Amino acid sequence: MAPGTCPAAIAPAVNIIGAWRRMASPGKCSHASPFVADDATLGVKTDMRIVALSDQHGFLPDVPTCDLLIVAGDVCPDRFGPFMAVHDPYQQQAWFDRTVRPWLAATPATHKLLTWGNHDWCGQMCSFRSDTPAHARSTDLQILVDEGTSVPSAGGAGREMSVWATPWSNPFMRWAFMKRPSDLERVYAAIPDSIDVLVSHQPPYGYGDSTFDLDSRRVEHVGSRELLVAIERVRPRVVICGHVHGGFGRYEHQGIPIYNVSVVDESYRLVNAPTVIDLAGV
Repeated sequence: MAPGTCPAAIAPAVNIIGAWRRMASPGKCSHASPFVADDATLGVKTDMRIVALSDQHGFLPDVPTCDLLIVAGDVCPDRFGPFMAVHDPYQQQAWFDRTVRPWLAATPATHKLLTWGNHDWCGQMCSFRSDTPAHARSTDLQILVDEGTSVPSAGGAGREMSVWATPWSNPFMRWAFMKRPSDLERVYAAIPDSIDVLVSHQPPYGYGDSTFDLDSRRVEHVGSRELLVAIERVRPRVVICGHVHGGFGRYEHQGIPIYNVSVVDESYRLVNAPTVIDLAGV
């Protein structure tokens, strides 16, 4: 499949729920009813239901019941009154603690994993040590920065599903969690082989990464070539990303499904529901 194309027909083991019908203010929920394909009709036995979203920028949408919730970065707003998070990341951390943590606690998800994005200055400049896989007491919430964890399979029998998450993006302007491609090559080389779910804030090159360049007046791919190389090596069962708001949707590379799960558009309006991904045989 050519880079950047989004197939009309998707594999029945994975489904995307429909777009939100109404907008919401940051910190508020939209109550549109999403469409979820019926697995029984599709003939799919679901062992793990994942709900994934990214690029909330302060929105806290409703989350459907699931086994695993994945937040792929840019959860926080970056302006607090006259202050920007880059200048006072502790205000952003305080917002996360008083707003995001209760929202996550109330979501009907058995396990909850989160990584940061380029707007999440608190994740880069403040301590979340107690939420890391090494120190968190459970998977009620774990925050991953270039590290992995595992969650019990919904199918039982002692099986586990492995997840690796990375928050970085290619450099542009002045934002958090940015590295040069040469540095990202080393970061992504550390991703272990055979990870089940690979989470990256930025998308791989050619998939969910198209944006309109005002200078060249052309649509360009801005994803990471180094991440794409890592995906080809690791061959995860699914890749979850965001960052490029207009790239929302399902793509495929060498048989590996890639989901851009951004919930806002380029104007930072809440337009997409969280994405539901059903993995069979986990």
